[in-house]
Amino acid sequence: MLEQPGPEIQPTEPSGRPTGRRGLLSQLPPLALWLGTAGLGILLMALLILLALRPVLFPRRPAGIRLEVPRVSPALSPLPAPALPVVEIGNAQVTLPIPVRLEAGGKSFTVQPVSRNWEVPAQAADVALWLNGTVVNYVLGLPDTSENRSLISTLQGDLGLELSDGARRIFRIARQGRYPAGDERPLAQSRPGLTLILLGKQEWHVVEADFAGQIEPTPETGPLIGPQQPVQVGDLRVTVLESHAARGLEGLPTGAVAYFVEFAVENTGSTPFQTAGLVMELVDSAGNRFTPSPSLAQRGKHGPLPGEILPGERVNSTAAYVLPEAIGGPSLTWVFGPHASSSLRARFSLPYTPPPAAVARASVEVIQAFLGERGERLHIVARIRNQGDAPLTISEADIRLSSSAGPGELETAAPALPWTIEPGQEREVELQFARPRASVCVVTILGFTFEISGMP
Repeated sequence: MLEQPGPEIQPTEPSGRPTGRRGLLSQLPPLALWLGTAGLGILLMALLILLALRPVLFPRRPAGIRLEVPRVSPALSPLPAPALPVVEIGNAQVTLPIPVRLEAGGKSFTVQPVSRNWEVPAQAADVALWLNGTVVNYVLGLPDTSENRSLISTLQGDLGLELSDGARRIFRIARQGRYPAGDERPLAQSRPGLTLILLGKQEWHVVEADFAGQIEPTPETGPLIGPQQPVQVGDLRVTVLESHAARGLEGLPTGAVAYFVEFAVENTGSTPFQTAGLVMELVDSAGNRFTPSPSLAQRGKHGPLPGEILPGERVNSTAAYVLPEAIGGPSLTWVFGPHASSSLRARFSLPYTPPPAAVARASVEVIQAFLGERGERLHIVARIRNQGDAPLTISEADIRLSSSAGPGELETAAPALPWTIEPGQEREVELQFARPRASVCVVTILGFTFEISGMP
């Protein structure tokens, strides 16, 4: 008789519990079992996210068929910055004098034009902001600093406004008030006067002054002196070494250029000379006057003057000016004097040539080319440099691929077009085209042409 199989018997521990997998899990506390399951789920989710983001976080070049890029045409592709419009009245171009210096409460402020959003410059000390275009009622703002709050709260008497043609207008304070920040009422042009605003974030403290008179500039007389010719002005001997204009400097207002006067001054007197009161004005052919910018002078060859020049000491220095692009040439007059109350002046004739317009200058290099996606997509990796002094913008219209089979189709660009490259910067980009049905093709980027061969 055949024996009937009996039930399967699992080995047991002395306690009599099974030692299989199920038995081990059943020994774990419920909290530990839950934490282990949750941890495993989190690990799997992190792995899935990493795999999904891998093409973005760790871009990989296609491991396809490497192609040859044997020839480059050394064409340049300068892209000039757009020209700024010129303001005209009728058929004539008109230059109006603009404020250049404000005198209030015994303090002098350099005037800087701004638009209605009142952009306060980073270096706001001793700067008054003129609302560009207000010439009937001059509207000026002061940054909301503790010094300016103290000045406005005690302000009385007259305000002085020096214009770019040398005239000085006097305004008598008539009334003060407070308005919500951004209120349009203080900006009205219904009366000749001057409105001075302390530009608080929530509230404006407004001082209104009525026009009281104008002091015309004293006509300049005397011979003009050229560069490298020393001239004695009181106890000072001054020589203009050179002058030059520059465009595109950081911080320059739109439509402005910088003009640098490099000069040497020697104290021939017997006492130290304090330079704070020196007169150094630049005058254009229309009679507009420009005062120096101490912060801009730091970008010149010699920098601003020291506060004191000792007897017998000679120092080289820079006087720098912010000029409109359309300033009249071909020469400018630099006026130098020991202090404003002195009639002593030296007048130098300096050449003025507008600096060349800022342009973007591209340099393109194709690093590698591949056939990927089973030979159906052409990958081109390029490096583009901007060697100019204006931003370089590249759009799809600046890129094309051609072969004997016709124009190529751009499928993808990484990063996405358009690209903007700042002056002095470079960017590595990738272009993906549908594979041209030819063994040789030509890709052109910003006028640079590359021949790609070796396609099977």
